[in-house]
Amino acid sequence: MEQKKSNKTLYRVAKVFISCFMLFSAWFSYTHGEDLRKLGFPDYFRIELVIAKVLGAIVLLLPFTPLRVKEWVYAGFMIAMVSALIAHICSGDPLSKVIFVSVDMVLMLLAIRYVSKTENQSI
Repeated sequence: MEQKKSNKTLYRVAKVFISCFMLFSAWFSYTHGEDLRKLGFPDYFRIELVIAKVLGAIVLLLPFTPLRVKEWVYAGFMIAMVSALIAHICSGDPLSKVIFVSVDMVLMLLAIRYVSKTENQSI
């Protein structure tokens, strides 16, 4: 019983982490348009990213969201993270930025893996 309660807590923390991370990313994308232009992204795409990240973060936190929808949100978040990593590498950003994005992506992947595994066990 105690193990199940601990897993439920970790599950919620991982979901909140993912949502907060993407909300922060959306805020950063919205307020730092010049940085995204340096990566080669036009302003309309920046706005699309902001909207998608905010909606995805909210959808993950809603308790009645179907598992299939959450899986698509996770997939979209990972596509955004991989695209960000490629953009930083191709734009000639310093290694520190590439490492930062890589670490963020690994943390996100681990959290998504844990949440996905837990949701499939129907917590």
